[in-house]
Amino acid sequence: MKIKVDPSSCVRYYSKFSECKFCEYICPENAIITKESALEIYQDKCISCGACVGVCPVEALKLTNLSMPEFFFDFLKSDETVISCKTNFVCLSALNVEYLISLALIKEFVLDLGHCEECEIKERCFPKILENIDEANYVLSTISDKEIKAQNLCKIVDKETDRREFFNIFTLKGVVGAVKEVEDEVKALENPKVELPTHQIKAIREKNIPDKRKVLFTVLKKIETPKNYKYLENEYLTFISDKTIDDTCDNCSICYRICPTAALNTDSRFSKIYFDPMLCVKCHLCHDVCEKKSIKLSSYFDTEEFFESKQKTLKSFNIVRCDDCGNFFTYLGGEKLCQRCKIEEQEAKDLWGIS
Repeated sequence: MKIKVDPSSCVRYYSKFSECKFCEYICPENAIITKESALEIYQDKCISCGACVGVCPVEALKLTNLSMPEFFFDFLKSDETVISCKTNFVCLSALNVEYLISLALIKEFVLDLGHCEECEIKERCFPKILENIDEANYVLSTISDKEIKAQNLCKIVDKETDRREFFNIFTLKGVVGAVKEVEDEVKALENPKVELPTHQIKAIREKNIPDKRKVLFTVLKKIETPKNYKYLENEYLTFISDKTIDDTCDNCSICYRICPTAALNTDSRFSKIYFDPMLCVKCHLCHDVCEKKSIKLSSYFDTEEFFESKQKTLKSFNIVRCDDCGNFFTYLGGEKLCQRCKIEEQEAKDLWGIS
């Protein structure tokens, strides 16, 4: 098996309404087909390029021969300053925006694009590589003086060596140590001195927070806070977002119950909808399941969220007891009857022919 999918993370398994097809669109060999509430993977077609790993917002897809946390920490510790598909990595499209930002904030490096022009999978993967670099630099320009450099270095390699051998240079060696290191870094975040909000710590412990987001959390807490915060346009961000909820929302609760990272959540009485931009991975699932399309993307993302993230209240509701059954429900006006009692009342009227 070359590629693995974790159903507990994949948003397509969360809901049949999910429209996420990032992995299918980018796969150069059409090895992944999205089905209702599932993915169909053709292992015989997979070339282990890692492009699907790079675009998956929740890290539900993984290569058996590649651990991104392992690569991240090993590269930081090494003397290497070049990331290339011919020497130390798979296709650069596997290196998503969050890892690019995290790497750039700590270490100067160059992405080698010298092999992309003649690559047989460039049609789908190369544009994504360029988009990731542009987006990462867009974010970096607002929070630091760092920049990701990309050059056509084209390191010399044995031309007779099959490309797939380079895609298979990774093994599971050291993965356990790498995962432990990620966990240690995350535990460091939970140190009271770091002052990570309680709800974020809870989400990291209990929900499927991707490793790339944990790493970004860690790095951002260790760099100098900018003197001035700036705004990023939400439409140009693929890995994070800010949201609003309009007045059409009836508090059906599906969005915050299904959110894979707890970016959307509620209180004990279900009277509020909270949102934390730093937990959002922009998987779009909340938008897909919202029947009334009440959830909207904000126009801008405040970079203050990277350093002083706050859980905000998107919507508040009046919670009252139903006059018939006595259960609490979201009251939107009119009779104080919950939706279940309204349906039962209407069914009784229909049965007896009462208009």
